Amino acid sequence: MKLGEALTELKKTKARLTRLIQLRKDNVFAEKGKKSKLDPKELSQEIDMRIEEIRKLKIKIQRTNLLTQVADGKISLAEAIIKVGDLRSRISNLGSLFERKRDYLFRDKDEKEKVGQLDERRVEDEIQALETERSQLDNKIQVTNWTNELLD
Repeated sequence: MKLGEALTELKKTKARLTRLIQLRKDNVFAEKGKKSKLDPKELSQEIDMRIEEIRKLKIKIQRTNLLTQVADGKISLAEAIIKVGDLRSRISNLGSLFERKRDYLFRDKDEKEKVGQLDERRVEDEIQALETERSQLDNKIQVTNWTNELLD
């Protein structure tokens, strides 16, 4: 199984688990003298099985991420995933630097005018460069996910 397939399977199994938990919740009470449509005990057993499946699949995915190099072979898949998260965080932080507060409408007339200490154009250029790097690294991760087998 390719790593990408395993990630898809993980997502589907998590969705199924969520539905099972809701089904159990919906069937835990029944009208006096009647039985629930679905047995909550059986649902609990199936929930436990799904949780175990998810745990095992996550461990295989983590092991594969640590031992697999991204398409260019410079860093591990695990490190690339962390780096993409770091890039997203930097982009978000830089993107919020120049958000204007609405309280300027209600500022005190004695309050001094404030001037930006960073060049907004340079920050925008940095954001663009980071977005390009993130996009390229994201693409390498996707290629790696769909060309490498899941390790046991």
